[in-house]
Amino acid sequence: MRRALIVLAALMVGCGGSGLEGTLQWEQAPAVSGHSLRGTIKNTTSHSVTLSPKSMRLLDDRGEKVAGRIRVAQEKLAAGSSTSLRATWKSGNPVRIDYGSGTLALPSQ
Repeated sequence: MRRALIVLAALMVGCGGSGLEGTLQWEQAPAVSGHSLRGTIKNTTSHSVTLSPKSMRLLDDRGEKVAGRIRVAQEKLAAGSSTSLRATWKSGNPVRIDYGSGTLALPSQ
């Protein structure tokens, strides 16, 4: 029973059931070239959000981590504000960025 509740909770979070899901979104589709990405993200909440680039992860379509580096211009985003985000990787094919309280989908290459 406990395992079923854990699985159900994980599915709800993945489907937007958490109040923290979707706190960030792309202002427009990011530019992807080779093994790099550049875009602008926006805090869509009514409160400030702290970003930690070192804990953000690039993930492939299986949810596996893709080794890379993520940088943001501002780590503290006020409600409704935006900042630039850059990511680089040497190999693999990331499809999203996990930022802790949600994910950002990358455009198909």
